[in-house]
Amino acid sequence: MGRAIFRALLNYLLLILLVAVISGIGIKDYSFYRADMDFSLLPSAERAVIEANASSVGMDPYDYYMRFVAPRDYPTLVMNPLHAGLYTLHHALFKPDYDYPIPRRLMVARTLALILLSEVTIILIGFPLAKLALKKRRLRSAVRFLARVFNGLPVWAVAALFSLLVIMSALPNYLINGLGTSTSLTRNLAYMAFPLISIVLVALWEFVEALVILLRDEFGKEYVRAKRAMGLPERRVERHVLRAVMPSFLGFLFQHFVEVSTLALVVDAFFGLFGLGKMLQWGFRISGDLYTLDPDVFFYPIAVFMVVNFFVLLAVTVLSELLAPGGGGVEA
Repeated sequence: MGRAIFRALLNYLLLILLVAVISGIGIKDYSFYRADMDFSLLPSAERAVIEANASSVGMDPYDYYMRFVAPRDYPTLVMNPLHAGLYTLHHALFKPDYDYPIPRRLMVARTLALILLSEVTIILIGFPLAKLALKKRRLRSAVRFLARVFNGLPVWAVAALFSLLVIMSALPNYLINGLGTSTSLTRNLAYMAFPLISIVLVALWEFVEALVILLRDEFGKEYVRAKRAMGLPERRVERHVLRAVMPSFLGFLFQHFVEVSTLALVVDAFFGLFGLGKMLQWGFRISGDLYTLDPDVFFYPIAVFMVVNFFVLLAVTVLSELLAPGGGGVEA
């Protein structure tokens, strides 16, 4: 088990470094963009001082400004991409400049609650549906068709249909007008209804199709036929099969969790749930030829999901090792 955990940690560390490098490239470009704009807007008095200082060291005023003055406001200018990315992610997570009215913890709680509710709902519906699809060819074909349809359908399109439904029905408009700072559990859960349905409708069918393939392949193996020939009850045979596919299923479940997390960010921004998806929207804005990036807001959701995904991956790795043959799990 120790080797598997070490391998998972090493792979995730490499992923963190990759994300940090990409983030660093982005933040350095933005810092240069802002510093260049600041230089063009310098008051005459400040520009004269910079020109005098640059002349004294034999440098171009622009180069002098970018090298010695701008890094005071944009420290990532003088960092390499990896350092800049790690600095930005750490600063966003632990030392943010955050002045929005909704607490960050509330936004994290809403997003994680939506993801957890979506994943649990998909599992509770998906397992019985997959078992039924194994026995019914038409249902299996329908699941395969729906998986193809919803794989090509963006979740915001489903969310738009539900928004139209709310507008044209007698349902209260606050369900699509934005949740705001409300901490009422009832109101939060009610507001999550349509985002939850949107995610489940899009993500369920791929989950069921993958589970059908796993179960069908396992039920077709020789040891299953042998257990049935021994006269074991079908329910006990199913327990053996479920235990056998569980390591592979958990690996798929982690991938599915990441996909559902992405859907949750999109749906959150669309419905105004005011979770991490809305925070991403706040952190990056485009107006004409200008764009604004608030690093402490934009990179916070990225840092949060890196931490959450790390613990989910760790749990999945440990469970997979325990449930693997010879891994110390209890025989079904």
